[in-house]
Amino acid sequence: MFNNSYRPERRKVARHISRTSLICAFLAAAFLAGSCSKGYSRFMKLPPDPAVASELGWAVVTSAYARAKAEPGSASPDGEIVRRGTIFRCGERKIDPAGRDLGGLWYRMGGQTRDAWLHESDISIFTSEEQAREAVTSLP
Repeated sequence: MFNNSYRPERRKVARHISRTSLICAFLAAAFLAGSCSKGYSRFMKLPPDPAVASELGWAVVTSAYARAKAEPGSASPDGEIVRRGTIFRCGERKIDPAGRDLGGLWYRMGGQTRDAWLHESDISIFTSEEQAREAVTSLP
């Protein structure tokens, strides 16, 4: 009297649901395993390390008048004024005592008889003197 023809269909649906839930569980586990990291950005741009690079390169003053400092740091006493378009070899690079985010990087002008440090916001760095000279021609 009872028609049991629907039972094979129910088994197919149950198998389909179990496969779907198995696939979802596998994908969730793969996602969780892949998202476990230290949280470091792979695209963080760091300045080149002088220990790795043979030299720091050449700098061009891009500010109209940049105030050089006697020591690297914003609290250091003011030194000479350097004009836009001045090209110099970077002698040394130091991080401001206030930190990289607050103070930034300072570059010592190479070839100077006394120390003159310029902030990274006042200069552009190039790998060769030729690139620096080409950059000077495009300054306003």
